[in-house]
Amino acid sequence: MPRSLAVAVFTSLIFARGLSADVVETSSSRLVTCSSQGGANIDGPYEMEDASTYGDFDGYVESFAWDDIGFHGGSSQASQQSHVSHGQYSVDMWVRTDAGGGTMGTDFAIGYAETVFEVRFTLTEATDFNVSGSYNAFGFINGAVSETEVRIDSVGGGTPSQVIAFTIDDCCPSVDIDGTLLPGDYVFKSRTLVIVDHSFMTSYTDSNAANVVTMTLNVPQSNPLGDMDCSGSVDADDVAPFIQTLLDPDAYDLAFPNCDKNMADMNQDALRDGDDIAAFVAAVLGA
Repeated sequence: MPRSLAVAVFTSLIFARGLSADVVETSSSRLVTCSSQGGANIDGPYEMEDASTYGDFDGYVESFAWDDIGFHGGSSQASQQSHVSHGQYSVDMWVRTDAGGGTMGTDFAIGYAETVFEVRFTLTEATDFNVSGSYNAFGFINGAVSETEVRIDSVGGGTPSQVIAFTIDDCCPSVDIDGTLLPGDYVFKSRTLVIVDHSFMTSYTDSNAANVVTMTLNVPQSNPLGDMDCSGSVDADDVAPFIQTLLDPDAYDLAFPNCDKNMADMNQDALRDGDDIAAFVAAVLGA
């Protein structure tokens, strides 16, 4: 087989191996938005991604308004800091809106703020998870609504959708939940929302919500090069199957049907041969 073709075949095998991981992130959407009547309607920042690892997102917006005499006013703020990495999704979000004045029917009385965090992922095997953190919503008075929610939705088979946390007008509960998700497609959602309608009130109204949570999926440890028995480590038990991949790869496939003989390619030259022995021995001795 030409070397260039061997490299292409090996690259394809590695890519397919990655797709068979227990957790495969498929997309995410993260946004903050707010408005204040008489002020600006601000949508964004907004982010959608399709790569397998997404990194950080940091967004903050504010809408602010006062009337001509500087007495009746309102403002809305929304912020989100979040991080998505393989098997772990963390978000810290906060929203607030207020309206004040002593006259019913003021034009600057309606405020809205929302921040949304979503990650879609696929599980190919049953996987344990943990969701932990804190959430709160308060201000459900004088025409204000505060709401925060954390949930896992099934979007294609798997475990039925479940609400992890939800609150209205309840300050500062915490969450620490473990569970198991069956194979399927899912979306992990974290959302905060506040609305103030001060149009028919004569007092100041303030509405807040916050949500700080992390979801961790128990992603299986990836097998290192030289791990010929798929135990998760390279040790003396890998010596015999390593030699077998060099001398009789078909027999290795029969003996270890769930393992990959290309893990014996220690120098990553797309070949399994004597040039891999030194690196394999070093890996075993370093175990």
